[in-house]
Amino acid sequence: MPLRKCPYCKGLSNFSLSGQMCQGLLQGCVSLDICHNCSTPVYIVTPSHQDRNTILDSYPKLDSEPDNELPENVKVAFTEAIKGLNDGNWNSCVVMCRRALEEAMADLGAEGRDLFNRIDNLESQRRITPELKEWAHEGRLGGKLGAHGLEQKRWADKDDAEEVLEFSRWFLRYVYVLPQQLADRKAKFTPSSDEPTSQETA
Repeated sequence: MPLRKCPYCKGLSNFSLSGQMCQGLLQGCVSLDICHNCSTPVYIVTPSHQDRNTILDSYPKLDSEPDNELPENVKVAFTEAIKGLNDGNWNSCVVMCRRALEEAMADLGAEGRDLFNRIDNLESQRRITPELKEWAHEGRLGGKLGAHGLEQKRWADKDDAEEVLEFSRWFLRYVYVLPQQLADRKAKFTPSSDEPTSQETA
């Protein structure tokens, strides 16, 4: 089986087959593979027990593409942040999380001389909640660690990258993804102009 990236240690690794099941209503075979780098088990789904090079699904998954609802500039930055995490480039990851937040602030019309002030300004406009403001500040500080270092710590590590990416991801989802999903949901139940209203059909 070719080298593949471990979702836990993020390194390229060989994997040892620990167990496999290909029966019942399963579509393909489910295997439990052990990473040679970190000895952590990963579940994978392959088409058959002969073909273990084609991975149909896995758990846990590596971080993948950003949400489609994000504005293009935000999406570009967050895509690079995800790539940094998957490639083990922790400082690149947190710096690009910060860039994604900066692009989001510009898109949302936040005002201020720097990212700190723009995040606070967005909350003062009631565009985000106090809790979301704190999430955004965690992403800002993570990016500052990666770009300049902090007094307490000079470089980002794996935990920093995973945590900052997760804070940034959920901030962006609350700001962009959930409102769009709500709008799409409402649109399903809003009659078009040529459809009769409930009063007309009563």
